[in-house]
This record gives sequence, structure tokens and C-alpha cells, in this order.
Amino acid sequence: MIQKFLEIEVGPVSYDEACAQVGTDDYAERSRLECAVYIRQLGRIFGMHASDALTFVRRGFAHDFGCVVARMNAAGAALFDESRLPAQWDHIARAELTWLSLSYRYRRQLQDGEREPQNVPMLYRLGSIPDFPDHPVAHWLALGVVPMPTGPALALH
Repeated sequence: MIQKFLEIEVGPVSYDEACAQVGTDDYAERSRLECAVYIRQLGRIFGMHASDALTFVRRGFAHDFGCVVARMNAAGAALFDESRLPAQWDHIARAELTWLSLSYRYRRQLQDGEREPQNVPMLYRLGSIPDFPDHPVAHWLALGVVPMPTGPALALH
């Protein structure tokens, strides 16, 4: 049985946020990171479903390198509501963007020999985005100003 899918372009970032601009030096990297964070935010809003029901993917188009597309079947169409698309980044997304930006900067400094591995803060050696709380302090956690909790952090809930 052949299943039909509907794809709706939902933009590269939340609709009231600034995004990477085509033609800037860091466009490709910044666009890739922004789309990845936006997909994660959409997953928090719409929930995680089977990939054949509703999923969000990054697609390249002739006019740019990346835009997020909602891909869904009939069951997923019932789950997707365009009015639920976020206008702005949530606290988690802002923290993830900050963490990715700093992590990328540290990697570049290591590659260029400007920094020694032991001088990279532990938070940025993880290799994957930490689980940030949906709280304003998340941005400070991503900057490394406030230490990441290692156990339950009641103050952040």
C-alpha cells in the first residue's frame, strides 16, 4: 500500500526570530545549527511521533541551504496545527543555540591550535547538546556561568 505524505514548509526558525542570511560568511553553518534547534523545539511542541505520522526535517532549496519542513501522513495531519508554530525560541532553544555556538567556537580554536583540549570547559566537551531546562536560567547554563545540575534540580522546575 502506497502512503501519501504532505509536506509543509515551516521556515528555518521561529517566525519572529532573526535567522542566518544567505550570502554571509557563516550562513551554511549557522543555518544548519538553527534548523537543528528549530526541529528540536518543534518536537517539544508537537511531541515525538512515528516518522511516518509527523516529523520535521531540514530540506535544502535552490534559494538557500536549509528550511524546516513538516512531513506528515493523514494521521500526522491531525496532529499538526500551523497555529502552534512558535513565534520565538523557547528557553531550551536559546540555550541550545548558545551552547552550539560556543561549542563550535571551541572546536575551531582547537583545530587552529589556539586552545589546548584541557582548556575547553567540560560542558563543551560533551559532544551532544545537554538537556537544558525550560527555564530562563538555561541560557546561563549554556554559557557555563551557572554549573549544569548533575542530579535533580528542584530549583529549576
